[in-house]
Amino acid sequence: TPHLTNVRLNRWFGWDGAADSLWAQSVLPMLDPRELGTDAKQIASLVRNDRELDCRYRSAFGVAPAVRDDESVLVDLGKALAAFMETLGSGRTPFDDFRDALARGDQVAAARYPIAAQRGLKIFVGKGGCNVCHTGPNFTNGEFHAIGVKFFAEPGRVDSGRYGGVNKRRASPFNLLGRHNDDVSRSSATSTRHVMLEQRNFGEFRTPSLRNAAVTAPYMHDGQLGSLREVIRHYAAVNVERLHGDGESILRPFALSDAEANDLVVFLESLTNYFDNWWAAPPFAGPQCR
Repeated sequence: TPHLTNVRLNRWFGWDGAADSLWAQSVLPMLDPRELGTDAKQIASLVRNDRELDCRYRSAFGVAPAVRDDESVLVDLGKALAAFMETLGSGRTPFDDFRDALARGDQVAAARYPIAAQRGLKIFVGKGGCNVCHTGPNFTNGEFHAIGVKFFAEPGRVDSGRYGGVNKRRASPFNLLGRHNDDVSRSSATSTRHVMLEQRNFGEFRTPSLRNAAVTAPYMHDGQLGSLREVIRHYAAVNVERLHGDGESILRPFALSDAEANDLVVFLESLTNYFDNWWAAPPFAGPQCR
């Protein structure tokens, strides 16, 4: 399960990018028979027939659920869930303090950052090349890559990754080109409109953020690696014969000593905020529906 920290910063959602908005991603598990396995009619009926849910719906959306069609009620719940998840931002980390100290020329404050983490950072942006995909303040380019991990869901069946995600997104009534997008100009749907389906998309999965990576094991789209050290070993010894995407020539095996692997782990751990007062919930000021 992808973690929700900074989820608002994503462009695509899900490992395969099957959703082009956070509210659409919130709707998908409700309908998926492998998850909640419900439908729009059942959800709309629940909201309309529960006095408190009905009240809170009217307060949030300005209309009663009774005057909305079932699918619109379902989507509105997805948008409410998305609004909540957009508040789940990561707190400051040791790396952030180090970065800001360097920016203001404060060598005393910068020196508090562990030497091992500094060495790991040099590997991260140096021979490891990790920053090519894990770039920017959220440590991800938000795009999809084949990285040499197995992509068979079971014997004889391939997990199609982004290829399947693009097809599902195009066919979905909940994509940003559809009637439920609040942006009437559809300018927010530009990426959805122009994304191209390519054969190389098989086996490509979304690059996750490294924020809070130390507390979000297991790793990879199917959880096949259990620790950061295993992830580092995978990249250091990547099998280029398994890079089925034709554009992943940036990945090459590289020599990494045990000491260097330790330094890289220390750096990755410095991107984690261990949730000390990580989110101060404001007093609830919603409608009194009881």
